[in-house]
Amino acid sequence: MAVSHEEPAIRPLRIVGRRLAVPGIIGVRDPHGIPLNGSVHVLIGPDAGFPESQPMDDWKRDLALADVRALPPEVRSEAGIQLPEEERAELEAQDREMADLGLSSCFNLAADERTLAELAVEQRARMAPLDVRARRVLTAHGYGYWLAGYTRHSSMLWVHRIGGPSPFRASVSRWSEIREDESGEAPPGWMDEEKYFALWRTRWFDRMFRALSDGAVTEPGLLFANGHGELDEVVEDDVVHAGVEAAARMAAGADEVLIPLHGPARRVRLPAFVMRAWDTYPLEVSSGEPEQSRDVHVPAEDAWVLSKDLG
Repeated sequence: MAVSHEEPAIRPLRIVGRRLAVPGIIGVRDPHGIPLNGSVHVLIGPDAGFPESQPMDDWKRDLALADVRALPPEVRSEAGIQLPEEERAELEAQDREMADLGLSSCFNLAADERTLAELAVEQRARMAPLDVRARRVLTAHGYGYWLAGYTRHSSMLWVHRIGGPSPFRASVSRWSEIREDESGEAPPGWMDEEKYFALWRTRWFDRMFRALSDGAVTEPGLLFANGHGELDEVVEDDVVHAGVEAAARMAAGADEVLIPLHGPARRVRLPAFVMRAWDTYPLEVSSGEPEQSRDVHVPAEDAWVLSKDLG
């Protein structure tokens, strides 16, 4: 009989603050992290609930990302990649050694708690950023990774699959023609049209990243990988469990859900659309060289907006 080596499920926790943030399950978008002066909304799923920094429309860079847990330990070691749970285990082992010697911890208690909180959140992240060294090692061993970003100067978003069995490149302009599905949804009667289209614009980044990468790259995942401030506290409490329950109801398609710390939120259906993506960044195409492009279908999705923001 085969023995399962699956890791035990990680217990949910929330980042203490004024907004609901249960990493990997549910999160209300940080008003300081959303692009295009858009609409605050609620996300669910493996990339929801993480800290955010510098909204995408302020970017002029890209980041390399990979699922580092899928890499063999020897490749991670060569690449200088340490999993958060490995770092946490080292800190705890050091504390035990110091205690056995009758000495105080080698870390200041407050700083140690912040470090453990940061590691607990990082442990829940699906994708991790790669530095230059890690990218070189993965490439040398035939492992692929994602390179994704946006620049406000050209309004271009891009997602590249570097290395591995199926590399590709795709770039999209925010100003390209958008063709909505013939069955496109209209703004619901209870929602102001201006707020509806603000939500549509805000969701464009995440929807395009996911469509171009088959869901591997997301806007929240990039924002978290781009860097975040120190976390003072993470807890597991009644708010966490209420958030998990709200996420389950949202996933099941409920029209209205009570979001802990925020109140009710309502479901809004955003229509599918089609955009043109270039295989080569348009500014890199040589004079006279034909542009290689393809249509990208972005599926319809449900978004959730806090009722207090609808008035």
